[in-house]
Amino acid sequence: MMFYDCIVVGAGPGGSTAAWILSTLGYNVLIIDYRAFPREKLCGGCISAKINQYLPNIKELALASIQKATLSYKKSACLMLESKEPFAYIVDRKSFDKYLLDRAINASSEFRNEKFLKLNFNSENIEVITNKNRYKAKYIIGADGANSAVRKNLNLKPKYIVKTLQSKCNTTDLYVNIDIGFKKINYYWSFPQNNVCGIASTKNNINELFNKNYRKYYSKFDIFETKGYFIPIAFSKNNLGKNNILLVGDAACLADPFSLEGIYNSICSAYYAAASIVSCPKNPNQAYISLASKMLEENRYSYFISKFVKRFPYFCFSKLSNGYEGVLSSFLKGDKSSKELFWALIKSFYKKTIETN
Repeated sequence: MMFYDCIVVGAGPGGSTAAWILSTLGYNVLIIDYRAFPREKLCGGCISAKINQYLPNIKELALASIQKATLSYKKSACLMLESKEPFAYIVDRKSFDKYLLDRAINASSEFRNEKFLKLNFNSENIEVITNKNRYKAKYIIGADGANSAVRKNLNLKPKYIVKTLQSKCNTTDLYVNIDIGFKKINYYWSFPQNNVCGIASTKNNINELFNKNYRKYYSKFDIFETKGYFIPIAFSKNNLGKNNILLVGDAACLADPFSLEGIYNSICSAYYAAASIVSCPKNPNQAYISLASKMLEENRYSYFISKFVKRFPYFCFSKLSNGYEGVLSSFLKGDKSSKELFWALIKSFYKKTIETN
């Protein structure tokens, strides 16, 4: 039976980043993924600009830098978000993920195209069973995405699920376009730089919403190859793993509840997980919880923002379009926290309520 210091399950951005860090530091790392790379990945490919701190060469990797976006509520209360510096980037997941995996392999990580099946673990060793082999390791990093088999092995569940439908499109839009609130759809997006668009909703009848409303109210251009996926959301330390088994990215349900962006938190959590193994080898989970506490707080306030915007959408959009555009772009660039954005909306709401009364 082959032994590794760390086995990373999943070769997406989080898994490849964690493997790269540990391999660079001299750890013997195996990455397993049932898919061969490069591979297609259903994703809008939008990353907030705060990713610069982890990927300073992001401009070279991106298809486009985003400095303008149109935000709206029911196609009204429209605002144009503009910034001198990019507040987001659009990447092609096929080439972006391949770059991160190649970086890990070049740092001496080993990659095997195998399907993870099961974990057996005790206080000393962890056994990983795939469709081809059995392995042992000191540490496991579960980075196998929204439908994480590692998370299921640990009997962990997300707080809730956001369902999405995404299509390829021949949009003529010039800017990123996001709209919320129309016909019970949580939000619609169009990323012309990637020629994709889609909707996201917590409603179970997302296919009906798509067929009856999305095509009628949003689709001014041809859409094709529509596919669905889901985004698990949670902001609990319990979802980060157990003992020497750490979860990152969507496996840990760490997508932002407000923007639904997952790539930044995936890469950020990979840094935290790797640092926890290095700094606290006997109890990395506790170290990971400590390092990730700010991220969990950010996601908690993003959840509050999403609930507030859903409850008072017109107020939020009219407020954001009346002098608060800078706060939103600063949030996307990482200069403002979700906590600061939330309290800015709350204070403005109560001020407006008092003035009205």
